[in-house]
Amino acid sequence: MKNLFLTLIAVSLSVAGFAQDQKVGPQLRKKFRIGFNLSPSVDFFQPNTEGVKSGGARMKFGYGMMAEYAFTNNYAVAFGLEHKMAGAALNFNGADVRYLSTQNDSTYRLSSRVYRYDYVNLPITLKLMTNEIGYFTYFGQFGVDLSVLVAARAKDTRQMVTGRSVDDSTLVVTETLGASETADYKPVYNQTSFANIKLRIGAGFEWRFSGNTSLVVSVSYHNGFIDLMRDPKSSDLDKKEGLYRYDSKDPKTKVPFELNANMHHVALNVGILF
Repeated sequence: MKNLFLTLIAVSLSVAGFAQDQKVGPQLRKKFRIGFNLSPSVDFFQPNTEGVKSGGARMKFGYGMMAEYAFTNNYAVAFGLEHKMAGAALNFNGADVRYLSTQNDSTYRLSSRVYRYDYVNLPITLKLMTNEIGYFTYFGQFGVDLSVLVAARAKDTRQMVTGRSVDDSTLVVTETLGASETADYKPVYNQTSFANIKLRIGAGFEWRFSGNTSLVVSVSYHNGFIDLMRDPKSSDLDKKEGLYRYDSKDPKTKVPFELNANMHHVALNVGILF
């Protein structure tokens, strides 16, 4: 990740050299500007699987480099490179889901799961700006976030399945569950989509407080398009920690649990452009 930021800095400095600080239109706006931003956010899941509900939103954070190239005084392409820390929770109480823990070879019934993701994020937006009013410029943005997953972890609230039997004649299931417990975070990278795409829309303002240096503040909504959950294969259920349920017609047969969930977030973006 450090190498990615160094690469962005080098490329930006090269482009800035070619831009030669040319003005666009009658105002003081440069063709090319670069800066940095901080983005606290509220992340939440939209589950699309029966029996699974959102477990609540989580406060997250992002930071990185941002830049823009202006075509006129009112239109620019904005882009950047960010480290986006994402995550939220899902509630599985209505889904009757289980998994085999590879840490102790025990089976657990999953109640809820808190996810933590780390992404390298590339935002690309069209920025529509007003002319400068006093020292302020107001703008709207529309575009996409292209994100690549770096790390994924999850923390479970669960119950150990201490006993389970099936009456072959009546197919009645008798199951014993242990007390509810919360496990430590564990890697779930192999259970997560390696990329995400979000539609991004937002609005904000720039305050030019010194020469061409501006404080940039905006609020943006990011709508995730990609199902972040990778479902296990039937052959992996006894080897990996893939989620499964039992077949309703054959309660001895494990069936991979097809979990589908998209992630969205609302962000407050604060940065400096030079």
